[in-house]
Amino acid sequence: MTAAERDIGTRVDALAREHRGEEFAEAVRRLAEELGPEGRPALQQALLERAADEQSFQRAVRRRFAEKGWMRRTFARLERAWGADRAEDVVAALEAGRDGEPALAAELERLRRERGKAALVLDELSRHESPRVRAWVPGAAADVLGAGGVRLVLSLARDREGAVRDAALSTLLELDREAARVLVPDQRRRLHSTDERERIAAVWALAELGDDTVVGVLRERAESAPDSGERAACRAAALALVGDEAAVVAALREDPASDAAASAAAARILGSERTIAALRERAESAPEEAVRAACRAELAKAGRG
Repeated sequence: MTAAERDIGTRVDALAREHRGEEFAEAVRRLAEELGPEGRPALQQALLERAADEQSFQRAVRRRFAEKGWMRRTFARLERAWGADRAEDVVAALEAGRDGEPALAAELERLRRERGKAALVLDELSRHESPRVRAWVPGAAADVLGAGGVRLVLSLARDREGAVRDAALSTLLELDREAARVLVPDQRRRLHSTDERERIAAVWALAELGDDTVVGVLRERAESAPDSGERAACRAAALALVGDEAAVVAALREDPASDAAASAAAARILGSERTIAALRERAESAPEEAVRAACRAELAKAGRG
C-alpha cells in the first residue's frame, strides 16, 4: 500500500468516526471530488474495505477496478448501509414505547427529507421480525412515500400477522382504494377463518371495499354467529353494503351500546349526508359514553371530526 493510499484510508476512517449514514456518504462524495480521478481508485478501495470482508474486497478490486460505474455502485452500497442504520434507529425508537416517541418523530422527519433512501429503510423494516415494527410501516410509507408506497403496503396486507394486515389494509384504503381491491379474494377467504377476530376484520374489510357478493353470508352470520360482536358486525356491514341508510340510522339510534361501534362504522362507510348527520347527533347527545366515543371515532376516520 502506498503512502497516498494509507493517507486516503486514514481520512476515510476519520470521516467514519465523525459521521454516520447519509452524512458519511456526503462527506465521502466531497472527498472524491477533492481527490479527482487519480485518487478515486484508492478511495474506492478504502470504501469497499469498510463494506466487505478482506477476501471479498480483494476479489472486487481485481474484478471491478476498471469497470465503468464502480463509484456509483460503491455509493449505492453506502446508501444501503445508511438504510440499515436508519432502520435500526427506527426499531430502537419503536421498542422504547412512549419514551421513544421524540426519536421516532425525528426519524420520520429524516425519512421525509430523504424520500429515495426512505424506501430502502421502509423496505427493510417491512421484513423485520417484530410485528410491531412491521405494523408501523404502512402508515409511515403513506406519510413519506405517498402513492409511491402502494406496492410496499400491499405486500404487508398479506403479512402473516393479523395486526400488520389490518394496519396495511386501513392505510391502503386511504392511500389507493382501487389498489386495495386486489385484496378482495384474500378477505373473502378470511371470512371463513377459524379465528373470530380475523373473520370480523374480514367483514369490515369487505364492507369498506364494497364487495356486496358476501351480503348473503353476512346476513346468515348475523343470525348464527356464536359471538354477539361478530353478529353485530355482520348485521351492520350487510346494511352498509346494500346501502340501507334508514336501517343504519335506526340501528345507530336504537341498538344497545354494545353494538354502537358496529352501527357507527356502517354509518361512516355509507358516508351519506344522512348517516354522517346521525353520527354527529349521536356523538353529541347519546346518553352512553361508549356510543358517543364510537361515533366520534368514526367521524374522525371520515375526516368529519
